[in-house]
Order: sequence, then structure tokens, then C-alpha cells
Amino acid sequence: MSWKVITFLILTVLLVIFTVQNQLLLNIKFIHWEMKDVPVVYVLLFGLIFGFLLSMMIQLPTIIKLRRDLKKVVRELEKSEEIVADKDEVVDSEGVSMGSDYKGGFFNE
Repeated sequence: MSWKVITFLILTVLLVIFTVQNQLLLNIKFIHWEMKDVPVVYVLLFGLIFGFLLSMMIQLPTIIKLRRDLKKVVRELEKSEEIVADKDEVVDSEGVSMGSDYKGGFFNE
């Protein structure tokens, strides 16, 4: 099993244990709304989900800008020409071009 699956299973077991141990009921008031006998687990899960969605909404403009920049760079790379070796360049036995100013190595200068 991958580490992601194992982590998910461990977190699921911890959530189930937390849910079973915390059966406390709360009364929640918000402006004119009132909810009675709401389990603590629901309040915590709602808070976690709301926080996650809020953080995603804050990061959304940055994600969109980075994707747009990435697409622009990919298009520029696709439009660029291939690098072609000059015909007068020396190519060694491995097929690597050494450039027109190559003089034969470190000791041959």
C-alpha cells in the first residue's frame, strides 16, 4: 500500500475514535439563527471544511496566474527552434559537439 492510503486510513480511524468519544451536544447561536443539540464533531468538521475552502479561495488567484505563466512558457518553448550543431564543429565519438573553439582538451592548450 502507498503511504497516502496508510495515512488516510490512520486519519479515518482517528476521526472515528474522536467521534465516538465526543458525543457532547452544543447549542449554537449566530446572529438570528439558533441550532440546538448539535454534536461537537459536526461543528469541528464544518470549521475544518470552511477553513480549507477559505484558504483555497485565497490561493485561487495565485494558482490561476501561475498556470497562465506556465502555459505561456510552454508555448514559447514549443515555438523556439531546435538547436542544431554547426557543420564545421568537431563531434567526438559519443556524438557530443565540442564547439568550434575546442582545441583538444585541457592539456592541449
